Amino acid sequence: MLNIPYVSLRNNKTDKVLIFTKITFYVVFVIFCLFVVRYQYFLLDYINWGDEAETVVAVKMMSSGMKLYSEIFNHHGPLTFLPGLLVEKFIGVDIRGHRVIIAFFQILALISVCKAQYLTSNFQRIVAFVCCAVIVIICFPEGFGHTYQYQTLAGIMLTIVLSIYVIPAILNSEKLTSTSVFLGGVLLSSLPFLAITYLPVAGLLYIAALRKSFAKYLVVGTVLGVFVNLSFLGYFGSFAGFWAFHIYLNAEILPEYTGLQPGWMLITTAIQALTSDFSHLFALLFILNGAFILSKSELKFPWRTCFVIAGLCSLLIRGPGFHGMPFFYATLPFIPFILSGIDDKSRSHIYITIGVMFLCIVKLSLVMPGDKFKITSNPVATENSQSEFSILVKEFTEKDDKIIAYSFQTPEYIVSNRLPASGYFFYLPWQAKYNENPKFGVSIDPCKQISEGRPKVMLLDKWLVWDRYPWESYASCIQNIADKNYWQVPGKPYYIRKDLFATGDYFASNNRTMAPSPVLHKGGSIPLKLKDRLRQTSNTKKIDGIGVLFGTYMRTNSGVARLVLKSIEGKTFNFDFSLSQLSDNRYKYFSLDEGSYVAGEIESITGDGVSTWESNGATLGTLTCLKYYYSDGTVDLTPGCPII
Repeated sequence: MLNIPYVSLRNNKTDKVLIFTKITFYVVFVIFCLFVVRYQYFLLDYINWGDEAETVVAVKMMSSGMKLYSEIFNHHGPLTFLPGLLVEKFIGVDIRGHRVIIAFFQILALISVCKAQYLTSNFQRIVAFVCCAVIVIICFPEGFGHTYQYQTLAGIMLTIVLSIYVIPAILNSEKLTSTSVFLGGVLLSSLPFLAITYLPVAGLLYIAALRKSFAKYLVVGTVLGVFVNLSFLGYFGSFAGFWAFHIYLNAEILPEYTGLQPGWMLITTAIQALTSDFSHLFALLFILNGAFILSKSELKFPWRTCFVIAGLCSLLIRGPGFHGMPFFYATLPFIPFILSGIDDKSRSHIYITIGVMFLCIVKLSLVMPGDKFKITSNPVATENSQSEFSILVKEFTEKDDKIIAYSFQTPEYIVSNRLPASGYFFYLPWQAKYNENPKFGVSIDPCKQISEGRPKVMLLDKWLVWDRYPWESYASCIQNIADKNYWQVPGKPYYIRKDLFATGDYFASNNRTMAPSPVLHKGGSIPLKLKDRLRQTSNTKKIDGIGVLFGTYMRTNSGVARLVLKSIEGKTFNFDFSLSQLSDNRYKYFSLDEGSYVAGEIESITGDGVSTWESNGATLGTLTCLKYYYSDGTVDLTPGCPII
């Protein structure tokens, strides 16, 4: 009797400690979630990935009214473009906007994992969420698992369908609901519309999860999934083009270049990928651990479990790397099997979980050396970012003009905020090979489209594809068009249509060097040395603008300076400007009255510390780096100076 109060007090103290521990756990979890959101925000701008830009550009072309496959070339399945097109139809967004949709889908996938039958408490579900969230936002981005591409969509769909339908159907089919079976049918029937290579995994999972008692819901979901995808393909694309580009080209032509051969070689590739590195082996162990538990639910030979394993391994038939990202996503639904032994009534389990979450928070906080730099050093292409080519595009084109960025420079379309001038908006050897013998009446001729569309600016990087296929072997007709109708910017892969320039002098002058003028001092001036033939202009080519190339010495200079120009009639024109508004090594534009100007200088009013750039050569002597704008819309530049 004397021990009863003691035991009661001790138990009461233990209960209070457990309650306090749980409260601490939930507080730490909330902090963890906040850091997850913050980290995800950084991921929206992490890694400039050409394949993702390819998808976004195709979506923007579709949004403009062009048909997929018949007017737009692409290898990927039509479902890849459905979520992006829905977004573009309502609001035009850049890559980051499409990644927001991917992040939303990832949240749905995580929720589906946390609702797994094998998790019996909220504590286990939270731990599962923590583990899966860390894997998704820290590990997967190294394989582009956060980007808008069909591999990511496939991985998310597999995560959801395994969690809500396939695994429950094998583990305990009595707990299945008609809704989960219906959604399972929709998702499984949709997978091959992302890529035909997902047909094996979709078929194997379909058979593995099939239960007679729920067959009607599965059939309805399957029919709806197929109907929606075929309707989307028929309305926004082309059935013939789908067979030509996604089926025929991928199966018959592309293997000649990639080395991936159909048939038994694909199985060999998958086996090699499974053992290629630790990450693949580790993921396989996750799957096998869950498979052992699943197999206990089958009284005889565990054929359903074997079908699941075979289906998931088929995700690696294109090899490791970003192509195998769906395989890693498919491991997430098997994580709950590992966590089923966690007990929320055990303080030691809670302590360990809190410690793990603290470690995750440290990683997510980006305070570790190099983490913040890594995630911010390679920003994604956006309409607000700039590249050298995009500056050139915006200098010479209007918003509705179209451009070309070959061979595979898809981010340039987004940065430049311009649509492609050809349905072949990138150009690689297998596309040229297909055009030699097009199928099903589907053909996109980039040479014809470029000749007729006459884009003002083109980027032709002449990529030696995989160090085996030279530019001349697959794009000679495009190069011929460029050589005939375009000027190539000296030392750059940029081509500008010849009729946009008043003369070709800028492109013909070589062996010139650049140097800054003497620095502008207060009360002093810098003379502008004009190109002789541009001092006197004809009546049809009056100058109505001029750009002066300034150097600010990587600093912001204060004060005001004045551009002084003298016309051929002897009149003087003054243009005051703030030195603080100058960008280093960039042209400063001045709008002029139409006329002919013969001399000029930069005068100090209250400021100093800048120079103009000058070009030096044996033939034309020393000239100030100027850009001349004419009333007929043409331009010209000082030879030897940068074009932007």
